[in-house]
Amino acid sequence: MRFQYFYSVITAGVSLALLSSLAAAKTPEQIFEQVSPSVVVVDIFDAKNKVIGQGSGVVISTGQVITNCHVVKRGKSQRVRQSGSKFSATLQYSDPSRDLCQLNVPDLQAPPAVLGTAKKLKVGQRVYAIGAPEDLELTLSEGLISSLRPHDGAEYIQTSAAISLGSSGGGLFNDQGQLIGITTFYHADGQNLNFALPVDWIGELPKRAQGVPEAGKKNGLAWLNRVVALEDKQNWSGMLKLSQKWVKSEPESADAWFSLGIAHKNLQQYEKAIKAYRRALRIQPEYADAWNNLGNIHNNIKQHSQAIQAYQEALRIDPEHASAWNNLGIAHGNLKQYKQAISAFREAIRIEPENASVWYNLGEAYFRNGQQDKVLETYQTLRKLDFKIANVYSNAFILP
Repeated sequence: MRFQYFYSVITAGVSLALLSSLAAAKTPEQIFEQVSPSVVVVDIFDAKNKVIGQGSGVVISTGQVITNCHVVKRGKSQRVRQSGSKFSATLQYSDPSRDLCQLNVPDLQAPPAVLGTAKKLKVGQRVYAIGAPEDLELTLSEGLISSLRPHDGAEYIQTSAAISLGSSGGGLFNDQGQLIGITTFYHADGQNLNFALPVDWIGELPKRAQGVPEAGKKNGLAWLNRVVALEDKQNWSGMLKLSQKWVKSEPESADAWFSLGIAHKNLQQYEKAIKAYRRALRIQPEYADAWNNLGNIHNNIKQHSQAIQAYQEALRIDPEHASAWNNLGIAHGNLKQYKQAISAFREAIRIEPENASVWYNLGEAYFRNGQQDKVLETYQTLRKLDFKIANVYSNAFILP
């Protein structure tokens, strides 16, 4: 009998669990009071010193402001505003491929934001965007992380927190007031998409610094934004065509081949998906999400041993990859290796203790392994996490 798991996370980086915070979450009012002094307005001027645009920025150290390159590329000079005061600014570092630019503002005495990390973010985590939309200084919007997409060795953040044109370059903060991303607004295929560049890229900016970004030049991030717009709409044919154009334009981009793999997979073109993921891995062998997605394809076509090998590679690279642990457990279950499945599911739960779907999978593995006492214990946990899933579980494994 094939292992009838409840839910498998197929898209890389996606999790159903909310993050369990070790510290008590701050209120929106507390977040705003803490971080708003670190958020500024960035004015853009043309060659005649006329204001032609405006965006947002975040202070990361004394006299240093981070913003989006697409904000500063529109003009010849910049100025920073905060609390009614105006400060001259010059472009210090530019990384147009990541849309991240740093301004030097020597007279600005604003406190720097506390830098967090985007490496341990979870889908469903509450976040706060603070910027200056439509020239309204210091506007806060609240939302959730709706998706995490691997890009350029990090997790690119998509959020439901509202971001508009003037908010680009502002800050995305977690519930402790730590800066986790630089917000950027994108419009594609009729959708307004809210993204944030991972804060971890800021530390890499000086060594990656380039010249002033060229207007109209398309880079990997621009391709990704368009692909994600189609992915959100589940327009798999459109995503396939665009990903094919991306790999033709940037044949050495692992992310382009990764996107192509997702499109092929959702069109049930599994062999082509495998080839796309393999190509991504030839370019970037330490691509944990590509290994995880490759394992999912092998699992779908009942090549469970190959799936296990792929998941193990993902976990060698990232031992905290909860999705890979969960999927590894499913693959072992499909081979009736229930002890190994239990071990894998418990690792996934260690990382995401509130993920009811993984608890369901663990309970089924206990059931298949004849551990009825553990089946009942798991049911009690599920009742606390998700009553609907607990009822499905009870009907499948407890009630006659």
